[in-house]
Amino acid sequence: MTSTDTTSTTLSALSTGLADAVAAIAPTLVAVKGHRRAYSGIHWQPGVIVTADYGLGRSNRLTLTLPDGNVVEAEVSGRDRALDLAIVQLDRTDLPVPATSDGADLKVGHVVLAIGQSWDYGVSASLGVVGNLGGPWQTSQGRAIDRLIRPDVNLYPNLLGGALVNTTGEVLGMNLNGPRNRVVTLPAANLTRIVKTLLERGSLSRGYLGVGLQPVALPATLRQTHQLAGDVGLLVVSVDAPGPAAQAGLLIGDILLAVNGQPVSNLQAVYGHLDASAIGQAVSLHLLRGGQPTELTVTVGEQPQGGAR
Repeated sequence: MTSTDTTSTTLSALSTGLADAVAAIAPTLVAVKGHRRAYSGIHWQPGVIVTADYGLGRSNRLTLTLPDGNVVEAEVSGRDRALDLAIVQLDRTDLPVPATSDGADLKVGHVVLAIGQSWDYGVSASLGVVGNLGGPWQTSQGRAIDRLIRPDVNLYPNLLGGALVNTTGEVLGMNLNGPRNRVVTLPAANLTRIVKTLLERGSLSRGYLGVGLQPVALPATLRQTHQLAGDVGLLVVSVDAPGPAAQAGLLIGDILLAVNGQPVSNLQAVYGHLDASAIGQAVSLHLLRGGQPTELTVTVGEQPQGGAR
């Protein structure tokens, strides 16, 4: 056998393996038509579809094309806009569910497939590699994600809300638009936990202070006078009248410097203190008010849907 024959055989085996991976996941995918666009969803567990929230707009109704070709109308059972995630419950539980992987062996450069269900063309796929891997991270709205998985794939519009799949046909997670419209994958284990909470509550809990914040540069004289380590604080630009921060005495114009003794110079740093476990707990806020240091203690509330921080 020549080297050319060997290469041809290897490529043919790879091609067949990728096609088999697509075939393994295809029966678990649905096409979703929302208010804004058509995209994909995954039959994640019996009777439960997970999909992207982005295309729904304000609507709670969507149309699904199931793997067996049936078209059904459905209501959204739970959603979290901070994750761009929605779930839909079906009366049917006979549809297959995907095999999943925790991605423990995943490495940068591994071949992966983004797979979805097109409303017009059926199953579609995009081939790529794992571009970046990392540890725990937060979304721009403060949702904690177990692990960063950023595939280097072309996420065609209909692939949004679809699956990231390894070469053996196991689902690593759901593909979503991340920061700067770069593809990120919500890991399978994360997704399973979130689905459980959304089924129970309809939404995800997060801590709530009831303030609007905006980064502001701290003048050099102020930093020197109070020996401040950072050069940026968070200006309080709004306070929800019934919120925890208002009840504790926070005022518009205050500058937040630290939460529980940890400096905060951006919103993500504040979100880090406002996960579900913080609800009902007291946090200390270190402020500048009228140029003078001030301390406040606030009991973290639970964020209302669509509320402030």
